[in-house]
Amino acid sequence: MKRNLFLFSLWCTMSLSLFQCEGNDEPSPNSSTLSCAQNPDVCKLGEATNQFGFDIFKKLNADKPDDNLFISPLSISSALSMTLNGANGKTKEEMLKVLGAGKISLDELNQSYQTLLKELPNLDPKVKVDIANSIWYRQGFAVNPAFLNTNTTYYNSEVRPLDFSKPDAKDIINKWVSDKTNKLIPSIIDQIQDNSVMFLINAIYFKGTWRRQFDTKKTYDGDFTTEKNVQVPVKMMSYGNSLVKLSYFSNDKLHAVKLPYADSVYSMTVILPKEGFAVKDILPELTLTNWNSWNKAYSAEEIFFALPKFSLRYENSLNASLEALGMPTAFIPSQADFSGIATGQELSISNVKHKAFIEVDEAGTKAAAATSVEIVVTSVPNNPQFIVNRPFIFVISESRTNQAIFIGKMMNPTSDK
Repeated sequence: MKRNLFLFSLWCTMSLSLFQCEGNDEPSPNSSTLSCAQNPDVCKLGEATNQFGFDIFKKLNADKPDDNLFISPLSISSALSMTLNGANGKTKEEMLKVLGAGKISLDELNQSYQTLLKELPNLDPKVKVDIANSIWYRQGFAVNPAFLNTNTTYYNSEVRPLDFSKPDAKDIINKWVSDKTNKLIPSIIDQIQDNSVMFLINAIYFKGTWRRQFDTKKTYDGDFTTEKNVQVPVKMMSYGNSLVKLSYFSNDKLHAVKLPYADSVYSMTVILPKEGFAVKDILPELTLTNWNSWNKAYSAEEIFFALPKFSLRYENSLNASLEALGMPTAFIPSQADFSGIATGQELSISNVKHKAFIEVDEAGTKAAAATSVEIVVTSVPNNPQFIVNRPFIFVISESRTNQAIFIGKMMNPTSDK
């Protein structure tokens, strides 16, 4: 039977169960102190980030609809939210509208991230979630202390001045990313431009074991049929011929299953188009309204279930997608306003780069993501160099009338000795 598999997952392949799951996948008692009842602003942030995640996912998919795609909306939003704290005017308005979906103010955004970044790693002791933020700025570049203080307070950002002119500067930043992602994302910076003054970086690492692990002995050789009707061999994980009770949802176009990790606080949602439909038919259904509605409609069902083992590495510049979503001004050197980062400088975003990796096997899932926001200055404020090491013209004059007394040119300082 033909099977088209579509994997979409929030929070870097994890959907945070702030809404209770049904059946046997309900989170263990007291496994989490984070809830919408106790933290309504955090849930407002969750809705805003989900909306942003769906939107940018669709934009990226439109560019290459036949390719695999994997992103972390949380990572992208975190890095951009740090940057947002340095924006003013139209730049700030556009970024806040895109990131907050008109649902949350900047103060609420910051305070909610402070709570979220503190709580997410502690929700399930059996699932490892590490989230780290950092700001790297060119040594000697005058950064507004208030900007750095906001990001250290609310985003727990590490702040490090760095000599960008040294050849190993990018290696130092990349090592930080590699360390924070347990080497799943080895690098995020390819080069440091002469006018680069700052990199704002988020890194996320996730490792979770399935609540119901697959038996490797029941993994079999199967076929995966692409939407071009090409069969490719895969290792298909299964629970054998037995029925298994999972949280299940179905409508006229799709059906979906939640695969919980450990205590079920985190889960992977697998959405499969029904026969006669394709991924392109399902993507328009991925809206915040539908996502919230679906999460309330899952029920425990006994089903036969199989999922291919897979790994996926993805990277892309997000500039075009972010501009299309409604924040173009941040990328225009003559119009961007990041005066909150540094006064007296014309700053803009040069590149928003995103990398993500996921590996799924019988035991569980390893995933990581990193996002880098590169800030550049339109005119580099470095002191000019004037080294007379090639032919030159010279004039000896007096200053009262600007009378030139001698004029000469030097083509070779050694020829007339």
